[in-house]
Amino acid sequence: MKKKKWILSFISLFIIIYIAFGFWIASDTKLVLEKSLESDDDYTEYMSQSFFDNTNLTARGDTSSRFTYHPENHKIGTVFPLHFFFISKVFVTHEYDQPDFGFRETLTINLKLMNGHWYASNIKFNP
Repeated sequence: MKKKKWILSFISLFIIIYIAFGFWIASDTKLVLEKSLESDDDYTEYMSQSFFDNTNLTARGDTSSRFTYHPENHKIGTVFPLHFFFISKVFVTHEYDQPDFGFRETLTINLKLMNGHWYASNIKFNP
């Protein structure tokens, strides 16, 4: 009977830790997506150059260089992370909507834990 309690306790603890990591990953994913739309140079701590070039609207040529990011127009959907220790695959939808421009994208993002936060290394746009 004691062995069964230990196993259930271990499984419960594992589930709690897994869910807590999921919330942490979701929070950092939202930060990465916000940083990717801003046009400042403070993104290298959060994402690779190729990730930035594929997600930043000015860098990928979707808008003019006069584009300014307004956080109130950016909506990030529910973040669904699948993770294993120090790597994660995240599924998320984000949209940006303002009177003269807008988009909605479904993304798959690969993250890895680096220097105490999640670093975006690769992105795939899903139809």
